[in-house]
Amino acid sequence: MGRRPTIRENKYPYHIVARAHNKEWFPLPIDQMWSLYIELLEFLMDEFDVRIYAFTLMNNHYHLMIQTPLSNIDIVMYWFMKKSTLRVQRKTSRINSIYGGRYKSSLLIEPTHRLNTYKYILRNPVKAHITKKCEYYPFSICEHFQSDILKIEPLVDLKDHSLITDQKVIDWLNIEYSEEEDHSIRTGLKRPIFSYAKNNNTKKQIKPNLFIKDA
Repeated sequence: MGRRPTIRENKYPYHIVARAHNKEWFPLPIDQMWSLYIELLEFLMDEFDVRIYAFTLMNNHYHLMIQTPLSNIDIVMYWFMKKSTLRVQRKTSRINSIYGGRYKSSLLIEPTHRLNTYKYILRNPVKAHITKKCEYYPFSICEHFQSDILKIEPLVDLKDHSLITDQKVIDWLNIEYSEEEDHSIRTGLKRPIFSYAKNNNTKKQIKPNLFIKDA
């Protein structure tokens, strides 16, 4: 099966995921990988004019929400993957790529797709039982915590959905998805253009609830 063609877009963000070789842990300790990635993301913003909305680093993969105003996602990610590999190789004397393959991307066109992907990225450490709350994880970044590390773009969709204050957003991030909702999002992120999974019985899309109730 051939590689699917790259979708080059400037208006909407992408979800990007890349995994370490054989799904093993990255060759460097996670704090060193974090510093390396943050430096490279900063370079991407300066040199390629990209917009970063969220980034979470796990022990053997990362999730990134990125927009490319120059419609050059393939160039941006080629540079990012190559530079991160070269830097790790220099520090560890490895000769092979640190990644198990090419990055995977999903274009996020609809506002709800962006919102649920944003939440999915930031909930990754919670789902992996590494932390109890999103904001406690030190290797994750968004508008609402650790935003002083990088010039993170605000995901304006949040305010369009009545999630006004930072605390309300954080409360929303910490609401667990149901198993069905989580499956729907994971399915969507495997597609080149995001779309929710469908219920087998009703054939309707499974759309996670976006709202939180006021106290």
